[in-house]
Amino acid sequence: MGAVDTMEVFFEKLNGGDREGAVALMDEQTEMRVHVGDSVQTLRGVDRVGGWFLRGDKGLRMIPGEVRDLGNTYQADILVVRPGAPSQHLDASFRVEAGRITAINLAPR
Repeated sequence: MGAVDTMEVFFEKLNGGDREGAVALMDEQTEMRVHVGDSVQTLRGVDRVGGWFLRGDKGLRMIPGEVRDLGNTYQADILVVRPGAPSQHLDASFRVEAGRITAINLAPR
């Protein structure tokens, strides 16, 4: 499964409420960088990265907009919707190897 196929399944599961199924698409050694203001938080391992998605607000939706397929890298403008919070646009990059998400980078747009 290529990056686009993997990410389509990931977002379908995440947005459909199957967070565990979405996290199951991550590699054990997945790394995620989250840019907040002037700082960057790096999470390593499926327990920490997956936990970030599992602990997210109930009703969390990440909706990909413009998608760029760069082979094993999937880049997209992501609209994040959380009940009771303002929506947010993120520049997102996901690296996929052998059908597993190995790296995620999320930055405010």
